[in-house]
Amino acid sequence: MNPPQGSIYLIPLGEVHDDSLRILAESIEEQFGLPVTITPNLAPPLYALDPVRQQYNSNMILKRLLDESSPDAIKILGITDVDLFNPIFSFVFGEAQFKGKCAVVSSYRLRGNPEHVLPPGCPPLLNRLEKEAIHELGHTFGLRHCSDPDCVMKYSVGLACADRKFSFFCPACRELVLWHFQADLAVQVEGNAPQRG
Repeated sequence: MNPPQGSIYLIPLGEVHDDSLRILAESIEEQFGLPVTITPNLAPPLYALDPVRQQYNSNMILKRLLDESSPDAIKILGITDVDLFNPIFSFVFGEAQFKGKCAVVSSYRLRGNPEHVLPPGCPPLLNRLEKEAIHELGHTFGLRHCSDPDCVMKYSVGLACADRKFSFFCPACRELVLWHFQADLAVQVEGNAPQRG
């Protein structure tokens, strides 16, 4: 099988440091074995602001990312620093289209307090963001939540759960992501095959 054309697009939405983007890109490349393209920074997602909640609707961000996606993007990950919610939860660290193309994560709640200051001994913010980025991209590849507390696909009920897990897949999830990736690639190759007729 030929490798897929394209890459995972990493799209900053507002204030995201370039160094953080580079580190996230390297980690994503390592976990998924796909190239990562960091795009120019888009504006903060003001279109998704709910004026009553003073939070940003993650579903609206996913839709906009999909609408504006590049044709060669295999997957798209938006990175932001705004407070995300969806209609089901009061807040989310991130959200993804299950077996879809787009995901978004935010550093806002991963900071752990309203002043955005990490307490001493707390894992670095980038470590938390890395885990949630890989977790949400895992959903786009068809992975569900894992029961292994160390696996990156473990659902993070709060920061303690996010801090406990590792930034990589357990063996079972690693096998599943490879299986889903091969299945997706087979569909992509089949869809690009010349038609006879």
